[in-house]
Amino acid sequence: MDFQEVIIEFLGIQDVKIESVKFNKKTREVLIISRQKREECFCTRCGLEFDSLKEWVKKEIKVPPMGVFNNVKIIFYQMRGNCISCNKSEMAEARWIHQDFTSMTCGFVEVAGRLMEEITCEAVSRILFTDSMTMWRVDQWRMEFMEKRLVLPENLDVRSLAADEVHFRTVKNRNRTGLFAKRFVPEFVTNLVSPRYGKVLSNAFGRDSVSLEECLLKLSPEKLLSVEKFAVDIHEPFMSVIRTECPNAEICVDRFHLVQKVNEAFDKVRKREFRKASEDNNKLTKNMLEPHRRFILVAREKDLSKTERKMLERLRDANKEIHTAMLLVEYFHKALDKGSVKSFRRALTAWYLVVRESKLEPFLKLAKTIRRYRKQIEAYIISGLTTAVAEGLNNKIKTLKKMAYGYSNKRSFLRKILQRCGFLNHQHINTDDLFYYVTP
Repeated sequence: MDFQEVIIEFLGIQDVKIESVKFNKKTREVLIISRQKREECFCTRCGLEFDSLKEWVKKEIKVPPMGVFNNVKIIFYQMRGNCISCNKSEMAEARWIHQDFTSMTCGFVEVAGRLMEEITCEAVSRILFTDSMTMWRVDQWRMEFMEKRLVLPENLDVRSLAADEVHFRTVKNRNRTGLFAKRFVPEFVTNLVSPRYGKVLSNAFGRDSVSLEECLLKLSPEKLLSVEKFAVDIHEPFMSVIRTECPNAEICVDRFHLVQKVNEAFDKVRKREFRKASEDNNKLTKNMLEPHRRFILVAREKDLSKTERKMLERLRDANKEIHTAMLLVEYFHKALDKGSVKSFRRALTAWYLVVRESKLEPFLKLAKTIRRYRKQIEAYIISGLTTAVAEGLNNKIKTLKKMAYGYSNKRSFLRKILQRCGFLNHQHINTDDLFYYVTP
């Protein structure tokens, strides 16, 4: 294999002959002069050989990097010939030139696309010496093209699933009515997650029942029937869809969201007592109930330092309401720690009694919610299934959003989540053919 053939193979181009190659070591640039092989040029209409040459059309095309030379260009002379059969002049086909990005080869687009699966379009544009907006369009085209090929693995184990929403953006409320109506409303994306694989299987815009239904459409009826456990937060629209679409699935209410509800109830008590301490000019209690200490107040005893324990003991002695609320938080944690449903029910009954005796309104309201979803909480006690993986992916998605300085394009955001956290990438979809040509 001679030097020219090696270069042709490296760049993923076909049916050309290289006339010259110019290297610039200072700028790490390569300029390749090439011409289309006349014997490989055919009419795109009838497929016959051209009868005569009309002209050579000069084009400058970006190609993939070659070793340490990451800025490689081709000056390509493409043949325009005369076809007697069609009685027209036509440009000879060069399939390795990308059909949508005609200043780039298919190989260059695929290399850039695979880089953008991991880093931002702006970073790729700097690495490959291209325009960032062009790279964004390449990324959008590639994700859309790959979405048509996206099929979930046949052996995908969906016995356990989870669903959670992630914030997309906050927009101005255009349907605002009334003086006290919200001026800004948040928008969300619902993700269907496989805890076993740590992947987003599908997603949809919104956080209602329609959103989860749209996510579940990606699963076949057989797979929906095979779902045994489904972890969600306390969100009734999600639960109603799961009961309908996955009739064999046990709904597990996630521990993280339960603890979040308990902490919210405690914080309401803390705020009330903080206001009272401010009015009574009780500096000790006011200082201990300041907002920046709220995380210490709801922390588990085993996670506290000696100094923090001493501070909380003084607070318990000084304020009965806070002392009771802290006990309720700790007892609820211990109930969730139980390893069997029987012991959990026993601990929960004791917790209910303390709540009733405390007469703390936030905890009384919480007790009603816990009683309503007791079966789903017991399903968590048995299975131990949580939305921890979904929450971890949410953090990854939030980081992705920060790297892009926010998203305004809904479809782009959904695809990018599937690309970074799901199966919409070359590791799961074979795109090796895109190095050489693009099938319409």
